[in-house]
This record gives sequence, structure tokens and C-alpha cells, in this order.
Amino acid sequence: MHGFGHVDIPTTNLKKAKKFFGTIFGWTYRDFPEMDYVLFRAGTPPSGGFYLVKKMPKKGQVNIYIEVEDIEAKLKEIRKARGKVLVRKTGVGTMGWMAQFATPDGCYLSLWQSAPPVAGPQETMPVV
Repeated sequence: MHGFGHVDIPTTNLKKAKKFFGTIFGWTYRDFPEMDYVLFRAGTPPSGGFYLVKKMPKKGQVNIYIEVEDIEAKLKEIRKARGKVLVRKTGVGTMGWMAQFATPDGCYLSLWQSAPPVAGPQETMPVV
């Protein structure tokens, strides 16, 4: 089963969005200035992020991601079921990959595949 993993919300001002949602809902944040992006933690999953736009779009404002293990395989299934691939598998920093598709009746949704965890330096315990 695949659940919702992430929600993207557009904003014309990242600082104001953080203040608004932080004050009202108590969300916490992690900034990614190189991407004009702010990750938020909303208490219970899914969490998400704010992405910067010059002007608020009239359509497709909130983007919902469905977590998958293999984006390429899911895109193949989507095409077979008469869905349309809108954005092919695209890297998102070191965090993972995203893709966007439309259902046969035109609803836009996104897929998310997390990058495998990077193993950190192993701590060695002295043998006594």
C-alpha cells in the first residue's frame, strides 16, 4: 500500500508563510535557501514544504506526493492504466526523486521516491 508522504504549498513569501503557519498551527521548519524551499513538520504525517512562486497560481496550487519504492515502475503502471506522465523522474537534491502524473480524468498528483539512506561512519567499540 502507498500512502501520502508529502504536501507542497506555494507561497510568494517564505518568511511570511513560516510566520503564518507557525503562529496558527505550531509548525516547525528547516530552510533550503539554495532551492527557495522550506520544509515543514506539521505534527502528524504527512508533512511538506513551501515553494517560492512569483505569483500565486490560479490552478494546481497544492501538490500531494504519494510515496513509492520505484517511480519508474509506477509511471509504467500509470501509462498502462491510461494516466499521463507530466514530469518524468526528477532528482530533488540528495533527498530523492519526484515525478508528476495526471489520472485519466485529469487530476494532477505526484510520486515521491526517497533516496536510500547514506551510511555514516561506523562507530567501533573497543574490545575489552
